[in-house]
Amino acid sequence: MINMLNRQTVVEYLRSLSQDEIAGLLLAANVIPHGDGAEQTTSERIPCPHCGSHNINLYGFKCGKQRYLCKSCGKTYVPTTGTILSMSHFGMDVWQDFLRQTLEGDSLSYAEKTLGLTHQTAFNMRHKLLMALEDFFGESPVVLGDVTEFDETFVLDSYKGKPIPETAGRPSRRHGAKAQKRGISNEYVCICTGVQRKGEVIIHTENRAKPSCEELQAIFEEHIQSGTLALTDGLRSYSVLETLADCKVEDVNGQKSGFYNLNTVNNLHSFIKGRYIFYRGVATKYLNRYNALFQIAYRSIESKIALLVEKLFRPRCTINIHTVKDIATHNLLAV
Repeated sequence: MINMLNRQTVVEYLRSLSQDEIAGLLLAANVIPHGDGAEQTTSERIPCPHCGSHNINLYGFKCGKQRYLCKSCGKTYVPTTGTILSMSHFGMDVWQDFLRQTLEGDSLSYAEKTLGLTHQTAFNMRHKLLMALEDFFGESPVVLGDVTEFDETFVLDSYKGKPIPETAGRPSRRHGAKAQKRGISNEYVCICTGVQRKGEVIIHTENRAKPSCEELQAIFEEHIQSGTLALTDGLRSYSVLETLADCKVEDVNGQKSGFYNLNTVNNLHSFIKGRYIFYRGVATKYLNRYNALFQIAYRSIESKIALLVEKLFRPRCTINIHTVKDIATHNLLAV
């Protein structure tokens, strides 16, 4: 047992050491201190997010987080490297609460009040999440099958957050204003949707006004199973779906059976419009990011939160991490 004199000597010695030297002592003892006071053995250390190797050493600390050195690829990392938490000042608890609020449709102002964020930080966190959701659907593509309803809905184009450019061809509008032209004009941006009854959803924007065959092909190609019954409102462009997969396209207009309807996709449109109105519009350039949010938030949020936490917050070799600089440039919609 260490007496008081020896304990004081040890404490003074430890205070004179650098963080890297302390890390070396911990490595020699084969333990890593957790934030909650527990101990982590070498076998429990986080594998390298760059190459997946477990051949790693402790390598000091960075911003209060344990840093590791991969002996296989020579790169260093911390526990949040390769996750959406990378370069964030907030921990897992804040991000999980923010994820839930985003899926449930809460405003940025609500996040600022409940989580202690500034407006700019909440904005940046939201768009990092939205870009990650887009990438999530890129890695795990949705495939529609069985009975699927296809239709489109429209929202006015928006330059929210910046002055309207001269190339827009129209004066600026106030919130709630209507389009200058009657009908579905080029002032409207088309949101194409496909929803499988009791199944998956696809929401994507590719064009203004009515979609063409080429635009529908760009959205739904490789996303429809063979044998799918595709229900539409009779728009001729949807005939292209039969060429994308061995499916049957049916126009619900004039059908006597109550089975042939677009109730599910119309409900999806109501969900999108409700969120859109609550947000007081969305800048058109960001619309596909929000489409990814609508796509995952439409059904069974609770069952998806755990999946998203695993995909977005856990270190992975293939994750695509976006920075704040990417918000203004990454995969913007240009229509």
